[in-house]
Parts: sequence; C-alpha cells; structure tokens
Amino acid sequence: MISGNNIIALVTGGVLTGSETLEADLTSGFTTAVEQAMAARLAALKVDGAAVFKTAEVWKYQLIANQGGTEAFDKYAPFAFVKYEPSADFSREGDGDLCQKLRFSIGFGTRSKEAGIARTGDANHIGISLIRDLVIDLFDSWHPGEGFVCDSFYFDGDEIQIDSPNRHAMIIYFKANLF
Repeated sequence: MISGNNIIALVTGGVLTGSETLEADLTSGFTTAVEQAMAARLAALKVDGAAVFKTAEVWKYQLIANQGGTEAFDKYAPFAFVKYEPSADFSREGDGDLCQKLRFSIGFGTRSKEAGIARTGDANHIGISLIRDLVIDLFDSWHPGEGFVCDSFYFDGDEIQIDSPNRHAMIIYFKANLF
C-alpha cells in the first residue's frame, strides 16, 4: 500500500536531506562522477520502505531496440538511468572565466499488467506520475557535495519517451553551471 506520507530516501540507514557531502572521485571525469552520484541517490529512493527502482544505474546502453527492446525494458523495470547530455551551452563570467552549462538526463520507466497503471499508478503500484514528482524533488536544488565545483542542479524540463498501455517511460533533465 502506498500511503503518500511515507516517502523518504534512505542511504545506508540515513535520510537524504539534499545537503549530503559526497567526496568527488574525479578519476573518470567530472561528469561521470556526477552520473554516479545521481545513480546512487536514485538507487536509495524508497516509498513506504520499498525501493522505487529495481535498477538505478549510469546509462550503459541497457535498453537497445535491436538487442531485446521490450524484453530489456521488462528486465530492468522499474528503472532509472542517468546520462550526461552534452550541449553547446556555455557563457563567460564577468572576469572572462568559462561557465559551462552541464545537462544531465534521468530516463525512467515502469511496466504494469493492467493497462494505464504504469503511467498513473494505483494503491499498490508506483506509476510514472509519482516517480516524476519524486525525481524532481530529489534533484531540483541538489548539489553533489564537496569537490564538485558547480552550482546546485535545477529542473530543466521533461518529455515522454514511451507511452503504451503497459509500459511508460520519460526523461527528466537537470542543469547546473560548472565553473
């Protein structure tokens, strides 16, 4: 039963407050470190003590149409995949320093036996509508922590990717300025 008033995110027994301090491991690059931090937060997301996602990972081409498509969707669902989305958006600060606009996407999806429940959810299933709200709450105004020289992330839009009777998926975008 989903009560709606017991929505929390847990990490190793603690509650995520949005102000956690993570150590930046930049050996694979800044954007990879942010992807990994975001995937870890998604993996820890729980509603009424149950994990929201069966799979929460950095995007590694898990859902390829010519490699199982629907079967892959069902294998990972409910899922969330984090990916850096390069853009040519940048600016210069008053002193001429580069300010890059980093954009990350979180693609997530779920499935249901009954038509429409993957999208709307019900008393026993978390649908995309609630997942969307949870993901925005988790990352809008979020900062990855010490060692990450960027502003806090902010919501930058969303779009539906799959809208079928028993499968529903969407992507949410978040942006931050990198100094």
